[in-house]
Amino acid sequence: MEEISKTDYVDVKNNIIKNSIPTIIAFILSDIFSIIDTMLIGTIRDEKIYTASLSAINVTARVMLFISALSRGMNVASSTILSRYIANNDKEKMQSTIIHTIILNVFFISLPFVIISLIFMKPIMIFIGNDSIIYEVGKGYYIAIMIGFIFSSFNNIFSFLSRSVCEAKRTLYMESFANIFNIIGDIVLINGLFIFPKLGVTGAGIATLIYKVILMLMWIYVLFKSKSRLRFNKEYKFKFDKEMIKDILHIGVPASTELVSIRGANIIFTKIIATMGTSVLAAQQICMTIFNLIIEVGNALSVSVAPLVSECIGQCKYKMAKLYVAFSKRISIIVSTVIGILILILSTPLLNLYTSSESVKLIIKNILIIVIIAQYAQNIRDVYAGGLRGSGDTKYIAKYTIIADVLLKVILSYVFVNILKFDLVSVWIVIILNELFKAVIFYRRFYSDKWKDIKVIDTLKNSTTLTKF
Repeated sequence: MEEISKTDYVDVKNNIIKNSIPTIIAFILSDIFSIIDTMLIGTIRDEKIYTASLSAINVTARVMLFISALSRGMNVASSTILSRYIANNDKEKMQSTIIHTIILNVFFISLPFVIISLIFMKPIMIFIGNDSIIYEVGKGYYIAIMIGFIFSSFNNIFSFLSRSVCEAKRTLYMESFANIFNIIGDIVLINGLFIFPKLGVTGAGIATLIYKVILMLMWIYVLFKSKSRLRFNKEYKFKFDKEMIKDILHIGVPASTELVSIRGANIIFTKIIATMGTSVLAAQQICMTIFNLIIEVGNALSVSVAPLVSECIGQCKYKMAKLYVAFSKRISIIVSTVIGILILILSTPLLNLYTSSESVKLIIKNILIIVIIAQYAQNIRDVYAGGLRGSGDTKYIAKYTIIADVLLKVILSYVFVNILKFDLVSVWIVIILNELFKAVIFYRRFYSDKWKDIKVIDTLKNSTTLTKF
């Protein structure tokens, strides 16, 4: 029988805090930088161009997130596998995992899909945005973001893996530093300061591209020059390992399926909202920016807890795995409550920073409280999903995500908006129902203990002590 000592409780709290707090800060800062992007777009005086610019950002985000879902699934798999090898101190397999992840993600996912998205750029943007002006105003932004995704896919791999080896602080510092150049680029390129031309939303896209290139160069330094646990061993000789690819795909394909279903549903979801007009779509973009800021708490904890759970399972410490999830859930509720209250208190000045459009503000004010309520369900869902991913139970998550996002979210939204002619409030009620359903399902699955027998990799040396970082 597995016993939990007081030292184990302390280790759980310390490991979660050490890995999750920098990740939460990094994710929230990333969204704050995104908010600043949106606010700077708000300096565009022509309301038609302004709403088209925000809509173009929304449309581009849907496409980029759809592609990133494929690569993120592989990152989830690699993070889970890497944690098992960390638990058994297998450094050669750790490095092999990293290299095979780069091969799969960059060359077999990111490059092909980015090329396809650029070839079919015009029909994609017009289809999702439901208005040709979105393409005319936002095509430069779309191109810059899609090209930047090639660099971003590389960055995302190492952001995930650095958290697997409990180096979340490094990721926080690097992303924060690189984002400074993003903000400077936004300020200079959107409004055309100094010798630079006024590029509007295209300038925001170019600034984001610059940020991603700088971050990639920093990661290259980490891989070859730093003292990181991810640093490449010069004596290691790479050999293509079919079994390693199978292990990554075994977990990664269901994880990607889950994320692709979410992103695909969101594309259709955005298309449904676009039928209500560009002002409503612009308001939805601002609401989603605020919503994403709050749910980054659950997202960050999901990313942080997965490798810790995986490491515990690799050492047959199942009770400790459950402790990690329980403690993460508490942090999620506390932090998201504080952020939600602050947003409600500061809602008026916050919206004034976003936009000067009174019609857009009115739409947002009607649904802001619903946005804040919805984030509780999603944050709790994310924590349990992170625990299940750490166990390798990605097929279960994928199955119920597809059911929820396709059958519940998309179909109900279509009925409310296109048939019953309800407003944006009804859409956010659907979001709450969708996230509540997944939170209950994932909670029940995690505490059923059915994930204990899932095989992640074939050969593991049993260990009795949890690795401390």
